[in-house]
Amino acid sequence: MAEKRPKIFDGSRDMIISLVVSAIIMLVAVGFTGMCSFNTGSPENGQVPEVDASTFMSMEARAMTDHATRLPETPEGWTTNSARRTMVDDTPASVVGYVTADEGYIQLTQTGETVEDAVAGYDTRWRDLSESYDLDGHDVGIYTSQESDVRDLRVMDLGDARVMVSGAATDEEFNDLLRAVANSEPLPTN
Repeated sequence: MAEKRPKIFDGSRDMIISLVVSAIIMLVAVGFTGMCSFNTGSPENGQVPEVDASTFMSMEARAMTDHATRLPETPEGWTTNSARRTMVDDTPASVVGYVTADEGYIQLTQTGETVEDAVAGYDTRWRDLSESYDLDGHDVGIYTSQESDVRDLRVMDLGDARVMVSGAATDEEFNDLLRAVANSEPLPTN
């Protein structure tokens, strides 16, 4: 003969109440962590997170011994929203992302690799040199791909480092960032 279960587990009403109580406990627990946020409206109305590029780049300058690391003075209205270390052709490289005043996005990568190795090691996508131009005495190469989902990569050789920029911005914004990097002094390494 089957055992009788307590009456509390017999109805669907009791199961729903149990689920609601569990959901409330979960929301309270997650809410106390402070790791969640909610922004009404569309994503375009959300606040851009800001990171401390100065601290990150000064730490990177002390860690990167194979190339100079620069902290560019960005145009007014730009926000540094990401900073991380990545690998370019199996060599550590600094990456900083910027949201421009016109809501574009540019990612700046600095590496000690040669231009050819830097382009090949940037990601797994193939790019060819499609054009080059002079920017204040520095040669800038634009590397493009036949694939439509691969973003162009602009590369500038500063001698003591290679600078790569990619993203979704105007030519003027890319050139503003490249110019700012070229005009910046290398950060101290000690």
